[in-house]
Amino acid sequence: MLERKLVLYHLLYLNDLGVRGFVQPEAAIRDFGLPLHDTANKYLVYIKADRDLFIGIFLLVLMILRMRKALLVVMLTSILMPTIDAILVITNAEDKTPSLIHIVTALYGIVVGCMLYREEQRALASL
Repeated sequence: MLERKLVLYHLLYLNDLGVRGFVQPEAAIRDFGLPLHDTANKYLVYIKADRDLFIGIFLLVLMILRMRKALLVVMLTSILMPTIDAILVITNAEDKTPSLIHIVTALYGIVVGCMLYREEQRALASL
């Protein structure tokens, strides 16, 4: 049950990031950790916002449909996104501090993924 709540928190966070990226692209990319030098390039922020919204909605659908294995796979494979985001911030930003949120997000995904895996193993053992 705790696993589901943690996934729900994660997908709500992703949806919030996605909506914020469309509504306030300059603030969203600044919080991401990279500057937006030209507001004409805010379409790049929209790409990230679209990604966040898609993953958040996809996780929600998997939860509603109770597709435990698919939810587990998506959670574990989606760890790559914040990991790459952290690397981008560390290698391209003057201020490396925002990379911490990406690192924490990746670690959060690992913990939740492990919890989902354990839940799946218990469900299989009870059959």
